[in-house]
Amino acid sequence: MSRHAKLPHVTCPACGGRAFARSSGKSSATFREVYYDCRNPDACGLRFVVEMQAVRTVRPSSYPNPLHTLPMTQWRPAANDRADNDNGSEPETTAAGT
Repeated sequence: MSRHAKLPHVTCPACGGRAFARSSGKSSATFREVYYDCRNPDACGLRFVVEMQAVRTVRPSSYPNPLHTLPMTQWRPAANDRADNDNGSEPETTAAGT
């Protein structure tokens, strides 16, 4: 079992195929870079970096670390990762020229 087996595959931004983690780079307690390779059978070949960052807490830790605190938000069953828009409605858009 590879050491990156638990990292999720992601969609290739170039061709839409599956891309899998091949290695990781910079990391800290709240940030990690993961290098991905596209595995499109048509040989897309894109290699790109995904940044993973802990951004907020939905349940406090039993072992808090005062050096790495994250803002607390409420958990919502319907996942909405845009914390700044959790309680608001979508902005209205207008057609050009009106």
